[in-house]
Amino acid sequence: MAATGTTDEITQRIYARCREQFSGSQLLYQRDILSLGIIPAKNLEILLECTQKLVDQNRFRVYQDSDNRLAWKVIAEEDAEKIQSLNDTEKLVYNVIHSTGRTGIWIRQLGKRTDLHKTSLDKALKSLEGKNFIKSIFNVKHPGKKVYMLAELTPAEDVTGGAWFTDGVLDAEFIGVLSDYIEVQVSKRSWYEVIPKPAASSSNNKRQKLNTGEIMKQNEPTATEKERKYYPYPADYKFYPTVGEITVEVNKTGITPVKLDEGSISQLLRMMCFDGRLIALNDHTNYKAVRRPNEIIKARADADRPPEVQQKSFFNGANGMTEAPCGQCPVFKICQPGGTVSPENCEYFDDWFGKALGF
Repeated sequence: MAATGTTDEITQRIYARCREQFSGSQLLYQRDILSLGIIPAKNLEILLECTQKLVDQNRFRVYQDSDNRLAWKVIAEEDAEKIQSLNDTEKLVYNVIHSTGRTGIWIRQLGKRTDLHKTSLDKALKSLEGKNFIKSIFNVKHPGKKVYMLAELTPAEDVTGGAWFTDGVLDAEFIGVLSDYIEVQVSKRSWYEVIPKPAASSSNNKRQKLNTGEIMKQNEPTATEKERKYYPYPADYKFYPTVGEITVEVNKTGITPVKLDEGSISQLLRMMCFDGRLIALNDHTNYKAVRRPNEIIKARADADRPPEVQQKSFFNGANGMTEAPCGQCPVFKICQPGGTVSPENCEYFDDWFGKALGF
């Protein structure tokens, strides 16, 4: 049953119920407010009078949706009190900036929308910044433009450039450190590791299992990275790391100042593919590393050497293609099934299968 009372009492009850039932981001229409059962006889005149009071008290904000329908959003009490402390010019500027959300607004556009003289606008902006209501941000798309947004909001990624920018500048050092870490982790899951069996020793020693499935005696020294062998997995291998798994692993390390989402990590993985460090599989669902773990370690050791030496070390490293006979075959371009030179009559495959892959 609809409540009765003075307009002020009805207004207070509407605000309290809206705070309880609706979020600050939800558009409220006449039907939403009428459904509260507070407006007597669902009288539209009373509804409009009450909502106007709430707008005047800065507890409601007026909107028009895409169909030009009148709507409102409820404002938290603490925010309403904050806005009430502003003068009319500051309220106007604040509300326009508020409407732009996480994108912010260029100062020239702000001037056009408020129709304020530059002196009045600058004064209002300075006052709002001093009260920590708004802040200026750096827009990577328009570095020469001064953009303002609400102080409590985080800029959208298309404004800041995302996780890879710091104060509007591409953080190359951070990208380098993170991509190095990812390459190592992906490489460990991209190659089958074989540790040479140690020399025979006492059978009484306890044994421990390695992550490769091999068993070694506890008192025997582990193989050095140079002694370890890495072989490619079969073509039907399906357990290369996914974007989600890599993202979880990165966030667990604590090497990033903020938690990264899969979208940001996916951007970095694609960049690493262009750099020739990773290979994307299954439409960028899984990734595998081009270099073996020991090759990555060697490349890091060569980091202080001249760039041309580093590049040679990178591209001369062994990988699946260079190990296979096809990768080094001088007549590769004329090889085709059924031809004079073909995979069927290749004299190197049997030897490679036997020695390199152990088939």
